[in-house]
Amino acid sequence: MGVFYIVDFHPIAWMYDYNVTPAVMKYHYAREEAIYDEYEGTYANDTSKMVSKEYGWNHSLSEVVQSLIDAGLSVNLMAEHDGSPYDVFPNMKLRNDGLYYLEDGLYPMLFEVRAVKA
Repeated sequence: MGVFYIVDFHPIAWMYDYNVTPAVMKYHYAREEAIYDEYEGTYANDTSKMVSKEYGWNHSLSEVVQSLIDAGLSVNLMAEHDGSPYDVFPNMKLRNDGLYYLEDGLYPMLFEVRAVKA
């Protein structure tokens, strides 16, 4: 038996441009082109003067789940979570559970999928 398991940032989170304040919705939910982002700091040290340059590709939840189904796996867990283990977006607040939450809490931060193949 094989198991596929992923926890990743929710695609909604990547719809926003966080280089402006307040963040604005700029990208399509399932954008096919790369999203280029350049900012000062790193995910590990936001006070660093290093300029980070990133390319990312957003995949919708349906694309992720359907890919697993097409590969012959059975999805047995699909969940979304409001908290993040990383303080990566502006104005996140650390809570007692050790996770960071968006100040307005308007969308989930993470998604989780587990699938198995017998």
